Amino acid sequence: MCKIAPNKTPGDQMHRIPQRIALSAIALAVLTLAQSASAQQAAPSEAPMARVEVTGSSIRQLATENALPLTTIKSEELVARGLTTMSEVATSLTVGSTNEPVGGGGGGTMINMRGLNTNRTLVLLNGRRLPNEAVGASSVNVDVVPMSAVERVEVLRDGASSIYGTDAIAGVVNFITKRTHTGTTVTGGWVQPERHGGGDQQRVSIVSGMGDLAEQGWNVYAALDFQQRARLAQSDRPNISDPNLIAQLGGNPFSSAVAGSSSAPANFTVYQNGKPTTLTGNPYFASGCAAPYGGAQYTIPSTKASGAGVGTCILDPDLYPQLLPDNMQASLFTKASLRHHGDSLLTVELLATESFIKAQNPPQVFGAQTDYDKYNPGVRKPLFITPSSKWYPGGSGGVPGVAGVTNQDLALTWSMDEAGPARTDDRQNTRRLVIADQGEFMGWDYRVGVTAAESKRAVGWISGFFATDGIYQGVANGTLNPFGAQDAAGAEYLDSIRRDGLTYRVARVGYVGTDFNIARPLLDLPGGPLTLAIGGDWHRETYRDATDPVANEVTYKVSGTPNTYPRGERKVTALYLEADAPITKELTLTGAVRADHFSDFGNTVNPKLSVRWQPTQTVLLRGTASTGFRAPTLPELYGTPLTRMPSTNKWDDPLLCPSATPSVRATGSVTTDPRYAGLNLDPARVCDTNLTTLQGANPDLDPEKARTVTAGIVLSPMKNLNVSFDWWSIKMKGTIAQITEETIFDNLERYQDLFVRNADGTLDYIVKTRMNMGGLRTRGIDTSVSYTWPTTQWGKFGIGMDGTYVDRYEGQNEPGGVWEDSVGRPGALATGSTSANTYVYRWKHNLRLSWNYQKFGVQLTQAYTSHYDDTNAQPNQKPGQPFFNQIDHYTLYNLATNWNVSDKLKLTLGVNNLLDEDPPLSNQRIGSRVVFAQNVSKPIGRAWNVRVNYTF
Repeated sequence: MCKIAPNKTPGDQMHRIPQRIALSAIALAVLTLAQSASAQQAAPSEAPMARVEVTGSSIRQLATENALPLTTIKSEELVARGLTTMSEVATSLTVGSTNEPVGGGGGGTMINMRGLNTNRTLVLLNGRRLPNEAVGASSVNVDVVPMSAVERVEVLRDGASSIYGTDAIAGVVNFITKRTHTGTTVTGGWVQPERHGGGDQQRVSIVSGMGDLAEQGWNVYAALDFQQRARLAQSDRPNISDPNLIAQLGGNPFSSAVAGSSSAPANFTVYQNGKPTTLTGNPYFASGCAAPYGGAQYTIPSTKASGAGVGTCILDPDLYPQLLPDNMQASLFTKASLRHHGDSLLTVELLATESFIKAQNPPQVFGAQTDYDKYNPGVRKPLFITPSSKWYPGGSGGVPGVAGVTNQDLALTWSMDEAGPARTDDRQNTRRLVIADQGEFMGWDYRVGVTAAESKRAVGWISGFFATDGIYQGVANGTLNPFGAQDAAGAEYLDSIRRDGLTYRVARVGYVGTDFNIARPLLDLPGGPLTLAIGGDWHRETYRDATDPVANEVTYKVSGTPNTYPRGERKVTALYLEADAPITKELTLTGAVRADHFSDFGNTVNPKLSVRWQPTQTVLLRGTASTGFRAPTLPELYGTPLTRMPSTNKWDDPLLCPSATPSVRATGSVTTDPRYAGLNLDPARVCDTNLTTLQGANPDLDPEKARTVTAGIVLSPMKNLNVSFDWWSIKMKGTIAQITEETIFDNLERYQDLFVRNADGTLDYIVKTRMNMGGLRTRGIDTSVSYTWPTTQWGKFGIGMDGTYVDRYEGQNEPGGVWEDSVGRPGALATGSTSANTYVYRWKHNLRLSWNYQKFGVQLTQAYTSHYDDTNAQPNQKPGQPFFNQIDHYTLYNLATNWNVSDKLKLTLGVNNLLDEDPPLSNQRIGSRVVFAQNVSKPIGRAWNVRVNYTF
């Protein structure tokens, strides 16, 4: 009978079982070293097998000798799974917590292994670095990799800081392209949703090459990919915005019984003696909010019966929101190879990509609920129309009069619907050139290379954008009509203050580097030659971000800070050693150590030890231990200067609008404390409002440090059956992150020092800059199973599964603080490009069933994610209470069939989301009414996937 130690819960005991098994595996391998060495017999001579480079090592070796937890996915498997884009490849990885980009996000798809954030996952192309996406400058957008050129994807599921760089804490994803290609292959594909609306995708690729590397000594090929996706409007998926379901989530579904905000025609509030009254309205309310816009109607009447907001108009919520934006991308990858001096190989690689994301947003709005300028975010001004304007209600312009409106100033909330939706353009360019040579010289295998790369991102306005101060002036002097279509003078004036077609922000990231590696056997050991590798690299990173002052004129949908030009530079020099020691035929030890010098953070040394023990042909034990070091990214250090920004969510000021439940918005009331009686507090500015926060770069950040341990077992009990289990543990300290607003307001006493106030008690700002937190630790088990039945007259059947179980994912807000576990629920930290809304699932797997018969093949793929707690609309909600939302486990099926019609023609027909499952609804974005869980599924629904491949 098993006894539980005192003060230890059964849960604690269970959590230690995987760790004990893993550590026992490593210990067993080491303890048997002496016995295995003495009993080792010389094996009979065998034909030599080719040694290849494997991700995670600088020494060529047999694929079967790998001691590292490595997953390899071939291009044929990607097609068989029905994956059509690199974004889908990234989100399908069970070791990742990668979200599908939605809305108007222009950064692309970044891989987030282990939920540790995208800037702790190293992404390589053919073993060398890609430039980071330019605005964030911390993560690689994998969408730039042309899918037609990829031969396989290798995912190293442990740290690799000792070989590739100190920032490879969570793991490495290496996209490996075709070595050579001859002939021309054209592929056309499209994805057509079954339901009405957008979201359809088209893809064309051409791969063409010539030259036989073996016979002629050279080869050159080029791969060109083009793909586009049509936008999907929220109105095309009414099931995702069902008002009853939104209400169940704790959100505010659309209702006409509310006060209108910005609308066209504009709503107004009557001002008397410089202060707002409770009298509100709209000149066209009586006519059903149908203003003279040439037949178009943008609003509907409010049915609010009393109080402020009576008689106003409400913007139709289904006109503009989109679930997926328009997206286009073109990629060109060219590789030239020349064999020389025997088997030496000189290669030149060129990558060039360009992507566009064109997002549609509701029209630009003006009035007291929006920022007046970007230099002082949170500073808002009423938009006044005075009786001197001919467009004043009841005036000479023909705008209907309103009872009670008699020569008072009117504060407007106006939506520029007559100009159409506000459309933005987000364009990303990537260029990368690699010149490399590898071969053998004086008994040494060598590899050298030079890399130059740049990523550029430009953000601008396509249409529907105007200078804010110009709108205010045009209304004030009577030129603009906020209640209907413009006359000739108003139209001409609007054109004069348009800011359409301008690119207001340009960011660039540069990377220049050189690397080398030499390796050779040094001496013979009982298991084979001891091989030593020596390598090093030098690279220079640059970061520049420029937001034009024109962004101050247009405060709507603007990123960056106007008239700021942050930049940074870093040089890194590194030298590493790796030794592969086959102590016996069964036992191999591999050690590596890397020393880096950072121009801004000094020196760091990071070792790694790997062990591989295979006592029989059916059992293999492996383990690794390594350290990591991540210097803050250039934007984290030198990016946008400290800037006041509105809070992400609306809150009650804890001092001036106190509440018994401060973590729940709109539960406070204006303070009655006599110390603040003279402030004449406006409830709209201190209660249920966007408070001012201080955000930006922090040059005082320190590096993060990490330790990673893995231990695994691979079993092959019978032919064609492989089973593996790999336990992993990652511990970090000094984690660079932000405390989320929810965490701050859920524990005001702990974070009171983050509230900076003016002398009179009013809030100046809440500190939300990135800081070095206490730490982060996570552990779990990766598992893989594959079996192929022997070929019969019915063909070949196979089954495979990759899964990841996360035992814990704990964050610590300050050194020595409480560890908070967030497996299956929202975390307390926001870590840069990965917010607290990126979930770490307890269990995630991909299950594959395949059948191949002659030239025909079928594969059914199941993608499963376990349940998790949602980011609830009311943070203090507990299970069983109203509005507590738990997203159930979710399963998607993709079916793909492949038919090799001939040696030249291949056809693929598939169905993505076979059972037409709706994505689970989530309240993590309840305010924007985009309420599906984008971290689980797309909103497209069942879609047909057709692919035609022809080789000339």
